[in-house]
Amino acid sequence: MNFIKNIGLFFLNLYFYIVILVLVFGYGSYGLLKARFLKRTSEEKSKEFVRKTVEKFGRIIMKSFFCKVEVDGKDKIPKNGPYVIVSNHQSYFDIPLIFGYVYPSGFVAKIELAKMPIVGKYINALDSVLINRKDPKSGAASLRKFAKNLKNGSIITVFPEGTRTKTGDVGEFKKGTLMVPYRYKVNILPISINGSFNLSKKGSFLFKPTKIKIKIFDVIEPEKFASESELRQHIKSNISTSLQEG
Repeated sequence: MNFIKNIGLFFLNLYFYIVILVLVFGYGSYGLLKARFLKRTSEEKSKEFVRKTVEKFGRIIMKSFFCKVEVDGKDKIPKNGPYVIVSNHQSYFDIPLIFGYVYPSGFVAKIELAKMPIVGKYINALDSVLINRKDPKSGAASLRKFAKNLKNGSIITVFPEGTRTKTGDVGEFKKGTLMVPYRYKVNILPISINGSFNLSKKGSFLFKPTKIKIKIFDVIEPEKFASESELRQHIKSNISTSLQEG
């Protein structure tokens, strides 16, 4: 029985990898070519097309992986920026989940992601902020870009844990990760993602269809908190409670 189960799991994951390749290199390449064409006439039309493309990508990949995604509080998502989405980080699939079910935002992400074929082009097109962990001196420049993008009305997602969880629980929110929105009084939209850990666990190359719940919290005004630390711990506590409640 285990042999049959393993064979089934093998073919299911083979299908998943084919889906990823087709979506990234097929659909993704088409989107980039059309965005480049639109950019000749309108920068804004090109950016809007990129946002719609990654939003569709996020939804298509979840449906293709047979995942049921439930969103609680969709009406709390502001229509216009600037604001910062703050989320826990359970899986690589948190990014397409946010694209498809919250907002096709830019991200504060490690610079290695921008070097990936196709994916890197979209990361840059969405006004993401890239962090070079091997060069601490570049951190100040990244923070300035973060602040500049928000000043220009961008919507950017931050994962304060800095990496994916190994257990599914919320890890420690790193000091200073919310300093930019706190200092510049940019509203924060906290969200919790529960279940993507079961779809793809850190260190594993196997995928498993699952149910995922996204909870959207009320928008937070950072200036109502005495410090960045207090703001950070408040959001972490709410997200942790949400995961415990299921």
